[in-house]
Amino acid sequence: QMSRMPEYSADNIFAKILKGSIPCHKIFETEHAMAILDAFPIAEGHALLLPKAPCVSVLDMPPGIAADVLKELPRLAQLVQKATGAPAVNILQNSGQEAGQVVFHCHFHVIPRFPHDGVISLKSSAGKMIGDAEAQSVLGRMQVTAVPDAPFAASISQLDSLLSQMNGTLAPPPPKPTTPKPKLAAAPAPPVASEGKAPAKKKEPALKAERAASKVDEAAKDEGGKKVKVEEAAAAAAPAAAATPAAVGGQSGGSKADKKAAKQEAKAKAEAKANAAKASDDADRPLDVSWSDIRVGYIIDAKPHPQSDKLYVETIDLGDPNPRTILSGLAAHMPLEKVIGARVVCICNLKARKMAGIESQGMVLCASDAEKTSLDFVNPPAGSKVGERVRWDGYIGEAETSKKMDKKKAWEVIQPDLHTNAEGVACYKGVPFTLPDGHCNASVKSGIIS
Repeated sequence: QMSRMPEYSADNIFAKILKGSIPCHKIFETEHAMAILDAFPIAEGHALLLPKAPCVSVLDMPPGIAADVLKELPRLAQLVQKATGAPAVNILQNSGQEAGQVVFHCHFHVIPRFPHDGVISLKSSAGKMIGDAEAQSVLGRMQVTAVPDAPFAASISQLDSLLSQMNGTLAPPPPKPTTPKPKLAAAPAPPVASEGKAPAKKKEPALKAERAASKVDEAAKDEGGKKVKVEEAAAAAAPAAAATPAAVGGQSGGSKADKKAAKQEAKAKAEAKANAAKASDDADRPLDVSWSDIRVGYIIDAKPHPQSDKLYVETIDLGDPNPRTILSGLAAHMPLEKVIGARVVCICNLKARKMAGIESQGMVLCASDAEKTSLDFVNPPAGSKVGERVRWDGYIGEAETSKKMDKKKAWEVIQPDLHTNAEGVACYKGVPFTLPDGHCNASVKSGIIS
């Protein structure tokens, strides 16, 4: 007789760790999972992978949650192996009290293993291979009872039988009525032109001129004037515009001087519209901290730069599909042990640039005194999620592109106004760095942020 799993309780120790109400030694964190060191390890480096979803065990874990969580197991196993030098690992999951589960929030153990360590002793495999009859018996029971109480799981055969009966007793559907195709009406005769003249039509050159003028207007409005291709718009407009005088009255021809003048007029019109739109765009968006894309990040890994003793090469999860490589001049200020696993804030829309031969795709923000004798990370508040963007009251707007940031030298304008106040709160012109869970801060007070 199978025993039912207990109901999920939000008071379990792992739920409290995930909420941040109980401290832990965190290895990494994603949107769906957190990896930590086991508080009572059976071997050095013993780690746990915790789903953030409220699941008692794998037996009640939805498939989508399982996919999001279990994809992190290879990374955790590799980190455990790297930290301990273990040649192998055990990955264990206990579902149910009889299996050894103590905390009823689903979790996966990653345990480093060494030869003859005696950490875990597993029973040897049976000396006799399973027979066909036994295998078929087990497989048959699995097909019916593998997922107890799942919708329709116990009634598949009854549904099949019912459908078979219905197929044999129900009358076939009536044939679809056929609707005769309507006969096409004869096309109306063209109107008779008065005094023997054909109805007036716009000549093709005139139509082209109207279309070209429309293209000029659209080009000038493109992206608020950000990417206006004046030359292309003018070039498209000019030939048709030049043809317009010749099209009046149905006549053909036209002097070269008229065509040249029309082309210059179209180009001037496009340039004027583009300049007006660009000026309007720049006037509507003052250059301030709202241009910057500053986000919560998690440093997955860090290592010394192979060609510079001042730089660390960091792999940082910033909520993008793939982690970013960011270089920081931290080697003289903090050990790698402090950098790896740190939760930080980074500016993400700077133009990528190479530092000693390796491309850096952003900047980790730190607070320091003027002489940089004291330096520390700007920290997001507890509970902040990787990828969340920092906001500032009174400075509203989406982040600009790295191209525009570089063109306008925006970071050079913004950065001098970044600082920590007397309480260590990170600020822009006195306005705190704000996330849904609170303000960013640093241990260096009244410092410079760069």
